[in-house]
Amino acid sequence: MRDSHDNIRRKMLQRGLSHRVTESFLANVDLVGQESGYVSLGSVGVPDPTLLLDYSTVMGNATRDHSDARRLLSRAALIKLNGGRSTTMGGTVPKGILKAKRGLSYLEVVVNQIKAIKERWDCHVPLILMNSFYTDQPTKELIKDLDCDVRTFVQNEVPRLVEETLVPLDTGTEEDWVPPGHGDVYRSLLSSGMLDQLRSAGYKWAFISNIDNLAATMDPIVLGLIEAQGADFLLEVTPRTEADRKGGALVVKNGQLELLEIAQVHPEERPEFMDIHRFPVFNTNNIWVDLDALADLLAGGSLNLPLIQNRKCIYGTNVLQLETAMGSAIGCFPRAKGLKVSRGRFCPTKDIGDLFAVRSDACLLDGMAHLVRNPKRPMDLPFLPTVQFGDDFLDSPQRINERFEDPASVSLLHAEVFKVFGNVFFERDVTIQGNVEIAVPPGQKYTVPKGAVLANRRYP
Repeated sequence: MRDSHDNIRRKMLQRGLSHRVTESFLANVDLVGQESGYVSLGSVGVPDPTLLLDYSTVMGNATRDHSDARRLLSRAALIKLNGGRSTTMGGTVPKGILKAKRGLSYLEVVVNQIKAIKERWDCHVPLILMNSFYTDQPTKELIKDLDCDVRTFVQNEVPRLVEETLVPLDTGTEEDWVPPGHGDVYRSLLSSGMLDQLRSAGYKWAFISNIDNLAATMDPIVLGLIEAQGADFLLEVTPRTEADRKGGALVVKNGQLELLEIAQVHPEERPEFMDIHRFPVFNTNNIWVDLDALADLLAGGSLNLPLIQNRKCIYGTNVLQLETAMGSAIGCFPRAKGLKVSRGRFCPTKDIGDLFAVRSDACLLDGMAHLVRNPKRPMDLPFLPTVQFGDDFLDSPQRINERFEDPASVSLLHAEVFKVFGNVFFERDVTIQGNVEIAVPPGQKYTVPKGAVLANRRYP
């Protein structure tokens, strides 16, 4: 282990990483292989209304005072996690620069949200991007052309470790390195100097969310709630569905809110953990944090997040990526709260199907550049339809015109589930209604004709 530590330390210092980041990573390496034990479901409970607040109730009682909203917003910063590449969509460019809606990239939509805040409340909310070493340079090239003050800092990076020996992977390429999960946002804020800059400029709170979740927007009503409750950390959660059974659940343990992930639960208890009635809400990764409280925890060494061991195979070598999740910080803040929000604030785009749904007519960008349900979409349908494309149909957004004559003309307004597998081509003005699946056997081709209405069945 000592030789491993020496090799890791040498590699990280040669990369220019700080002593603090290096030693923190080595402390995590020491945890690998240690049996910390599973969390018994008998030891946790479901948060009561004093810990898990409800946005619908808060909204009904919230003040609509314009000057108070401006006061709150003027003390808040918006931080977007922009470290991911579009690998799950078959691409290699930063996800933030992909076209998301109305020909605008994710980043351009977020910039328009910031401009709308300025126009409506006459206050400046800084937009801050946490880039990774993968995304930093391409993102900086894009923001040069944006009429907005966008600040950036770079997430820390750590070496991948050979699983068998825990020595750093040594391929001589960038594949040796990896961002250490979005839980690193807190330490990266500190090490980059961004945390001190924000506090010195008078900012009290930060709202942190993923760049690909265009529904996660700055909200003065939430800020008013945080101030009234004296909360130092607030995690947005939303009702679980069957599709979210494995998502992290908000629980109470020893009187403290914690985020419980399925990997922390004994396999025999996982069916109970996935019971959406037993644990009815899950993490959206939308987080509000008091910057002074965060600085105090970091200064005292009290921000200790559970370690995630992510296994990969790189160039034929089995490796470990040591990561942390930012939502798990809720267990470190003594005045933390949960906030139950609607699915309308949780709309991540993790694959091509999700992206197709966001681009569709099922949702719109409103006057504040917020992603909202199309008012013509029936209320008994989910916020967005579930869209699943097989790799044999579409494996990259760049190939979408090979499969659709005009993808924007495909209507998902009345769709609930839309699945496509195999060699399929869509002519223009196709309408999808209800639950539709198209599955074409290998070696065959199927064309959906112009103006077709597909409804509640499997095709062909």
